[in-house]
Amino acid sequence: MRDWSQQRASGITLRAIVIGLILIIANAHWLTVTSELMEPPFYLTFVSLFFNAVLSLFVLIMGNMLLKQFVPRHSLHSQELLAIYIMVVMMSTVGGHTIMCFLIATITHPFRFATPENEWAQLFWRYIPSWFTPSESVLEDYYSGDSTLYTMRPLRGWLIPVMVWTIFIAIVWFLLICINSIIRRQWTEKEKLAYPIIQLPARMAMESSSFFSNKTMWMGFAVAGFFEVLAGLHYLFPRIPAVQLNFYSIRHLFTERPWNSIGGIALTGFPFIIGLTFFVPLDLSFSAWTFYVIGKMERIIRMGMLGTDKLYFPERAGGAWLAVGILATWSTRRHLYQVWWKFWDTQAPVDDSAEPMRYRTAVIGLIIGLLFLVLFSYKAGMSLQIIFAFIAVYLIISMGLSRVRAELGPAIHEIFSLDPGRFLFTAFGSRRIGSASLTVLSFYYWLNRVYVAHPMPNQLEAFKIAERATIDTKRLVWIMMFATICGTLACFWSYLHIMYQTGASAAYGSVISVGREVFTRLAIRSDNLTGTDYPAVKAYGMGFGITCLLSLIRYRFFWWPFHPIGYVMATYGGFSEFWSSVFLGWLIKVIIVNFLGPKANRQAVPFFMGLILGDYIVSSLWTLVGTIFNIPTYVLWTP
Repeated sequence: MRDWSQQRASGITLRAIVIGLILIIANAHWLTVTSELMEPPFYLTFVSLFFNAVLSLFVLIMGNMLLKQFVPRHSLHSQELLAIYIMVVMMSTVGGHTIMCFLIATITHPFRFATPENEWAQLFWRYIPSWFTPSESVLEDYYSGDSTLYTMRPLRGWLIPVMVWTIFIAIVWFLLICINSIIRRQWTEKEKLAYPIIQLPARMAMESSSFFSNKTMWMGFAVAGFFEVLAGLHYLFPRIPAVQLNFYSIRHLFTERPWNSIGGIALTGFPFIIGLTFFVPLDLSFSAWTFYVIGKMERIIRMGMLGTDKLYFPERAGGAWLAVGILATWSTRRHLYQVWWKFWDTQAPVDDSAEPMRYRTAVIGLIIGLLFLVLFSYKAGMSLQIIFAFIAVYLIISMGLSRVRAELGPAIHEIFSLDPGRFLFTAFGSRRIGSASLTVLSFYYWLNRVYVAHPMPNQLEAFKIAERATIDTKRLVWIMMFATICGTLACFWSYLHIMYQTGASAAYGSVISVGREVFTRLAIRSDNLTGTDYPAVKAYGMGFGITCLLSLIRYRFFWWPFHPIGYVMATYGGFSEFWSSVFLGWLIKVIIVNFLGPKANRQAVPFFMGLILGDYIVSSLWTLVGTIFNIPTYVLWTP
């Protein structure tokens, strides 16, 4: 009895694991359907707080409330609810249009779409390891459909690549867990970062009675839900009026020179982004939308008035993200020294008993993970210097993303075209990298194409949830790994099951277009040997320098209103799609804080929680309507 009570209090129980596994399989399939078979697609994990995970937790809590009413002894504890939620989140870092779509698209594309005209066979076929891709004999049915995965030929043809990439994902995800185990105390306990993304799921599970009985919360839920219900009905029945919340382009207002150089610009009013922005410090949200506006002004002045051809925004953003990652690591240096001391001397007076892993274990796990990546990449054909450079860039950007999520909690952090392969190509050129390394780098593109649903910040947030809910983090590490491995296999199964039925050629999503993007880019780089792109490198340096300068000024002058992370967020990427929602969230919070006072600000918290939850639940339900009835439905979020 005591063991059961201890397990229940820790959240790691057999029934929680079983329920989590069922939800992993169900969510893996749902993510595949919504991203590949729905038109328009709904990318449920393109945001920091996953739609599918929140809906899963909401349904669990509603069912658990019924259990408490009728059979309270069998109801789930809040720790169990959050452990299940974390399992779904871990799967979601792999599923849908974030990792699995890009991975499947990459490993199925190069042989199927090679032609004499594109010369792919001559340019890079010989550099593709046989264990990276499925056998060509199983791809015909995969693309044409009207077939089944469940015969020996496709199962045998897919066995090796599925196992290889599942092991690869498991090792990389574990490596990141080791890093999170090392930095957790510094960021969570010493610096006390805010972790805005976890506020909603934590309160839903830990304060379910008071949370769901709060009238203010239901007011926010009703506001967001009302607009999303109308939007969904308007999509099905255009005569029903609705307010357009997503992507209203105002480019038509800027048609004359120099204003037409402003680029794409749209207004949005996403309730969930407004709600999430409420929990972000004012200086961060202010900096984000302000730097976005400054960037548009720069386009007008430099491109519209001065005739500059290219501003290198992607490269500047890449430099900014590298700066954030390096600064985040540098600010943790004293703690890292203590970890290293504990690694060499187990008797060192550094207490790591409460950490997810003992520091010595975490460092050994990190070393083993890095050795695996080096050996795996070297065996695949990548040169050692490019391997080390790739790993360094990937880990630095991962650190930067995790820091931004823990401190700012942006609703989205799409960082398109900032993958390590692009950075290395810019810095060294294809001539120095070589065709073999370029090919392997292209097969890693799925890992970092847009950086949404990145595993490292989600793992760190899981540890923060565990701290708040007193979940046993040592057990949680292995539950997270279990969910990652099972989730990867479930996502492979879902994609292959669906594609063999419907055919990849008939899918609405990106399972073909991403493969075309990967190998068209590889062919261009392999066919045109280039050196260092010095203007682009200068742009990387510019973004890096501006971020460091903003950090220095902010460190020296407490009154400085511009936060470097705001600059990083607004420089390039998905922020252009929701900048006005951030502005609205900032403006509402400014009015509440400055005119109504701190008490009103505290009282408004449930309303904005409800705003997020209402937007998530109703929008997710529309996708379920489309999935169940196989009809196009309203989609809130399609970047």
